[in-house]
Amino acid sequence: MQKMLFIYNPRAGTGQIRASLSYILEEFAQHDMQITVHPTLGAGDAVKTVRKTGKKYDLIVCSGGDGTLDEVVTGMLDGGFRKPVGYIPGGSTNDFASSLGIPKQMRKAAASIARGNVYSCDLGKLNDGYFVYVGAFGAFTEVSYKTSQDAKNMLGHLAYVLEGMKSLSALKSWEMTFHSEEKQGHGMFLYGMITNSDSVGGFKGITGQNVDMNDGVFEVTLIRMPENIIEYPEIVNSILTGEPSELVITFKTARVEFFSQEEVPWTRDGEFGGNHTHVVIENLHGALPILLGEDVDILSVDDAEEKERELLSDETEADDRK
Repeated sequence: MQKMLFIYNPRAGTGQIRASLSYILEEFAQHDMQITVHPTLGAGDAVKTVRKTGKKYDLIVCSGGDGTLDEVVTGMLDGGFRKPVGYIPGGSTNDFASSLGIPKQMRKAAASIARGNVYSCDLGKLNDGYFVYVGAFGAFTEVSYKTSQDAKNMLGHLAYVLEGMKSLSALKSWEMTFHSEEKQGHGMFLYGMITNSDSVGGFKGITGQNVDMNDGVFEVTLIRMPENIIEYPEIVNSILTGEPSELVITFKTARVEFFSQEEVPWTRDGEFGGNHTHVVIENLHGALPILLGEDVDILSVDDAEEKERELLSDETEADDRK
């Protein structure tokens, strides 16, 4: 019998975990698992819980948003151990789960974990902290952690948009130098993200092409501050289509450093990652053992969602025949 620590954020997303909790636990129990359940009590609680008690379990499963997963992984690495991690998405965006083809339906995700194999996913390190799929700085990055949980629950993505609109009048650029083996540069940057995901903030396809979450490299996107408002469409077009632009820098790397005179606020998986003048970002190749179902391939987001629609359609037809 395997011992599982199950951590969930009762307020993530629309609080759907409350209605699904019994089904999730039943699914795990059917697979002969001894389960310890811990609802998070606030920000940072998952980190403390995993760091203190996680080592004695065979696997750690969490449900919530990407921030909850980030806390679980951080607690594990801070505690100096690694265990297989299962993720049941229950937040407002769930970029990481979408990129890995993890089912959105909670019981399906639980079944996938219980029957699953371990996939060695790359992990990010930002100075002394960790991120699962994105480290970012600049415009709008504060939106994710400044938007209240209640607003996220009521409005979903609209909550981020409304909060982001407050920042439009105060768009700021940062003078930074970046250096990696593949590319170096200097300038005034509006935004930057270092990613291991097919989507960020719920937006698909903005992290580049041929994203492989186990290739040992990140996708880097840096946006220069435009000189006037008419250049903004060029930036958007470049990000969405991949068309070259002097305002958008993209490359892949396993390690990149950023330097600035002024402290720059960073985020890790949508949570505040500190103010820094020097940031070192490294790809920890295959460092996150994530549990995926035996029938789950590492698909593109569109393919993963299409596969899930097919499965749900098959189930509906089976129910109709009963």
